[in-house]
Amino acid sequence: MKIGIIGFGNLGRSLAYGLVKSGTANWNELYICDASPEARNLAPDAHTTTDFNFVAKNSDLIFLVVKSYVFEEMVKSIDKDALKGKTIVSFMAGVTIDDLRSLMGNLTFVLGMPSLAIAECEGVIGYTKAPADVADIFHKLGYAVETNPEGINKIMAFAACGLGFAAYLIDAFAAAGMTMGFSPEESAQIAAQTFKNAIDRGDFKQTAKAVATPGGVTEQGLLHFDTCGVYDIVAQAMRKAYDKVN
Repeated sequence: MKIGIIGFGNLGRSLAYGLVKSGTANWNELYICDASPEARNLAPDAHTTTDFNFVAKNSDLIFLVVKSYVFEEMVKSIDKDALKGKTIVSFMAGVTIDDLRSLMGNLTFVLGMPSLAIAECEGVIGYTKAPADVADIFHKLGYAVETNPEGINKIMAFAACGLGFAAYLIDAFAAAGMTMGFSPEESAQIAAQTFKNAIDRGDFKQTAKAVATPGGVTEQGLLHFDTCGVYDIVAQAMRKAYDKVN
């Protein structure tokens, strides 16, 4: 399958790497459009261009991975005939299927929202109803969830933004290690391994309970988390992200 990617920033590159790693496409089956020569140089074995229509004519499936305001300018010069019979997947936050139809015509559109970890085929990706071959691509990129259009923004706040939130919390854990005298390298390694151990155990609530024996050391730290309202802080951060796109 020949796949077009419009926009080759962090997410566009993650998509390309994931498509290749999953065996969905080879680099020479990817058609990439980006205004930046520096970005295009990061995909030397793909077909790269600044012309959306070149991608449209040569691709069977097209991913839109640009900011919405960039696409609104780009779409003015699109050859709509070149898009007939093709599926368009939009990773553009805040852009609805109705928006896409008004700009591009009555095509097959799918909304998607992935995390950057799709590059390693270990991401989280939410998507609206899609043709079977497109849904199969999503499932090869990690944990994929079909949702309604309204659910896409929830996936963005919980998983796509959530990757940044999780990294922030791990960084805070590592920073705390440095205040105790560990080197930056040691702190980062201990933090990463500790979070991995917690993930591997699976039942997070039960793990916290098992480690925190009554009157013990861990319990003191968890009680402080509860006093500070950590659960509420995390929920409110996700809500802030969700409200921003609604």
